[in-house]
Amino acid sequence: MGDQADQALAIANLKARYCAAADLAASDPDHARRLLAEIFADNFIGDYGMGLLEGAQAITDFLCTAISGNSLWVLHMLHSPRIDIDGDNASGDWTVLVTLKRRNGGAVDTVMGRYSDMFRRTPQGWRIARVAFTRIE
Repeated sequence: MGDQADQALAIANLKARYCAAADLAASDPDHARRLLAEIFADNFIGDYGMGLLEGAQAITDFLCTAISGNSLWVLHMLHSPRIDIDGDNASGDWTVLVTLKRRNGGAVDTVMGRYSDMFRRTPQGWRIARVAFTRIE
C-alpha cells in the first residue's frame, strides 16, 4: 500500500506543479516554459474544449500564450482528488476553481470545472499524458 500512496502523492504533486506553472505563465511565461518542460509526456493530448492540443510543445505554447496574453494573474485551486494507479499508467480527476484577472482593464473572472487526466510513468518520473477539462458554466 505504501508504494501506491507514494505514487499517488507523486502524481498529485505533478498536477500541483502543472497548476503552479500555468499560473506563472501570466507573469513569467519564459520561466513557466522551463517548468512545463518537465511535466508533459512527449505524446501529450489536451482537450480544453477548443480543439485537441497534440504534443508537449502544443500545450506549453497554449498555456504560455493564451494565458499570458489574456490574464494579468491566474490562480488554480484543485479540490477533491481521485487518483487510480495501474502499473505505469494512472488516471486522476480533480475539481478545479481558477480565479484570474483579465488584461486591458478586465474584471476578475472565475472558471470552474473538472480535470480528468491520464498519467504515464517514464524513466524521468510521472508525466501528464492527457488532460481533459470540462468547464461548468
